[in-house]
Amino acid sequence: MQNSLSALKAAGTAVIADVFDSLQKTPPVLDTCIRPVGPPTVFAGPAYTVTGESVRFTGADHAKLAAIDNMTEGAVAVWASRCAKNCCCFGDLLASAMRARGCVAAVVDGGVRDTAFLAEFGMPVVARYRTPVQGVGRWRVTGSQVKVWVRGALEEWLCVAPGDIVVGDSDGQIVIPQQLLEEITAKVIEWSRLETGARAEIIAGLPLLEALKKYGHL
Repeated sequence: MQNSLSALKAAGTAVIADVFDSLQKTPPVLDTCIRPVGPPTVFAGPAYTVTGESVRFTGADHAKLAAIDNMTEGAVAVWASRCAKNCCCFGDLLASAMRARGCVAAVVDGGVRDTAFLAEFGMPVVARYRTPVQGVGRWRVTGSQVKVWVRGALEEWLCVAPGDIVVGDSDGQIVIPQQLLEEITAKVIEWSRLETGARAEIIAGLPLLEALKKYGHL
């Protein structure tokens, strides 16, 4: 698994998306509105999924706290807010708890707060929006480690299952279903090798039409 994750991070989301296209599969890229809080950072890991609903309630959100307490080392926490209305999924304290449990990143189709802290504290967070409004009493967790739906760039909704691989970098985030990991990783490694060769020759002056003929894609 670690070798695959290292190869995917090194290649980047653009190469991974190209590989999906080469297999005639729609690249499962997250909505382009989901952007980094702080500088873009490269990350990859198996999805730990959390989903919820917008609803008025009183008291603490025990399901949210339990979901975070159970997060696994090396995971990318994927928060599917299901259209939460202008409140956050988490802030500094809960993000700190996630990092303490070994979470490598959080991908939030929804809101976060305490963003000045999140931008500096050492775990990449990407989110749809920022807000000072807490989620307690407004949005609650209804499930974790279940299939969730987040908004996509090429498809309106993407299904993310626990254990699917999530890769993020300065270009965006993409999801690799578990059952495709081996195939996608092998092709990503080969694609990266060819692209490196093409780039070197193009920099040296190889005409683009000749590069296309030689490498098959640009």
